[in-house]
Amino acid sequence: MDSYNKETKEKPKDFFYSLKLRTALLGFILYLLLSGRTAFRILNIIISSIVNNVEIINEQKEITLLARIIMAIIIAIILFIF
Repeated sequence: MDSYNKETKEKPKDFFYSLKLRTALLGFILYLLLSGRTAFRILNIIISSIVNNVEIINEQKEITLLARIIMAIIIAIILFIF
């Protein structure tokens, strides 16, 4: 009975913490790189070549909610791959 209690109370390995830290740091760097206006302009060119009636940047040069969602999906996919 005592050996069972000792096995269940072990601390998680440091590997999990380093993996979480690496993912958080990678997400931070990707957000800094991909949240600029130039990245959204490139995204606008790509999306407008695929779909005609989608606005990523409106007439006032503001970034729309759809653009932020698409960029978040791109960052999530990149984080999932790495």
